[in-house]
Amino acid sequence: MNIKSHFSLIAIAICLPIILWGVCGIGPTFDDYTSLQSTWFIQISDPGYMFPDAYRRPFDFLLGCLVGWMPGLFPTLNHVLIILGHACSAALVFTICKKLDFSPVATHIATLFFFFSPATLGATLACDGFNQTFAQLWGLLALWFYLSRVHPRPSGAKTKPWLWLLCVAMAALSKENGLAWAVVPPIVAYAFQLVNRRQALRHIGCGLLVAMAYLIVFATIYLTGIAGIEYDDEYTHATLLSHAKDFIQLMAYTWLPADYMSIVYPPTRNIAVAAATVLLAVPFLLLLASKWQLLKTRQLLLLAVSFLILVSPHLVTVVSIMHNYAALSMAALIVAFITHHIAGKKLLTAAFALFLAAAVFTDIHHYTAARRSGVMSRRMAMLAISKADHPLQRIFCISIDNPDEPRYSNFCVRPVDAFAWGLSVRHYSHYTWKTAISEAKLTHYDSHQVKAIADSALLAGDEAVWVAGDDKEPLIIINRP
Repeated sequence: MNIKSHFSLIAIAICLPIILWGVCGIGPTFDDYTSLQSTWFIQISDPGYMFPDAYRRPFDFLLGCLVGWMPGLFPTLNHVLIILGHACSAALVFTICKKLDFSPVATHIATLFFFFSPATLGATLACDGFNQTFAQLWGLLALWFYLSRVHPRPSGAKTKPWLWLLCVAMAALSKENGLAWAVVPPIVAYAFQLVNRRQALRHIGCGLLVAMAYLIVFATIYLTGIAGIEYDDEYTHATLLSHAKDFIQLMAYTWLPADYMSIVYPPTRNIAVAAATVLLAVPFLLLLASKWQLLKTRQLLLLAVSFLILVSPHLVTVVSIMHNYAALSMAALIVAFITHHIAGKKLLTAAFALFLAAAVFTDIHHYTAARRSGVMSRRMAMLAISKADHPLQRIFCISIDNPDEPRYSNFCVRPVDAFAWGLSVRHYSHYTWKTAISEAKLTHYDSHQVKAIADSALLAGDEAVWVAGDDKEPLIIINRP
């Protein structure tokens, strides 16, 4: 292997064992305990095993079954699959850049941009990022298969024409936003004149047929009552202004590797650190912006359209840092196209090195925060376990959950989220506690209200009351007198 021509892949391969070791040390918190990829103790022989989400995300369901059968694998298996999936996607970005005849420097920059971007953190640091990671991977495979079909290898060999459509279906079954890849490959190929307009439209039609078939099956399952559907008011009541803010947030997280934890999250706020990461990123971003004339080209215009198509499923809901991952590969291809047209390679390399330094610093800072959150989850769970002389069967959990209190993400969380409504106790008891947990939420700690709820719960037969999220004590345990 030529080291120079494969520099970015070699750099990723060298970093991969360290990243795997580090990420596997992150314990579950918050939604990690309730997602479909967490430990589900169900058997396929059970009549109701195919609960609703299993229809639309079967790979999540299978992973949940696997770690349910072997709980010792959770969350390590989730972390390993997510990081390996992300690494494979980076390799596909590299390969696609080569297929599109980008320069070696542009290819390496795009690959490293994709792999180390802080926009990956919502997916790669949380146990429930499995679906997002593999929707991206299958989508990139769809693009690669499509380009291999219309732009064959030197040997003249072509891939089967239906493989890219199969990958689109797999992306959609990984997560619904993967359906956006149904139209992206023909658009990218047309942008680089690998297909003509008629071919592109015909293949977009084929992709739309796959999307329509998926939607028909999806609608049939839910409208016939085979599976129920839940609506989140936060999604359905979003205003135009909130969507505009989401779009700005998504663009910022995607393109600017600023240390956002040092900006928006009060417990870790440090404006000087945030400003330093922004300043490091500015030279590279200015170089990209200096080529604004490329927007007049069909290539960049259609790459931008593809980027918007990939983010569109999230823009109609509510954007979080996890959702920035969906279109990151297309952002990387945009970076590759622009840097391919920048003449000063030494200046470009130096500017990107500064950008990459900001990205890696932000990655490490967010990783340490995620690890601390996992440690908090374990500490609170072990405290609850140590205060009982036997596994408790009935518990009442009071969560002090102020909706106005700022939070950053699903992997850098408050103690109340780390405790996860008491579900962390099940995990850290190695699932020997089969506890039935009831819950009440309070917006602030009120000793009289807590005592009234606790007395009522203990009188009703609960064996203990856990109070999670108080400012002074993360976990208060109230036992029967």
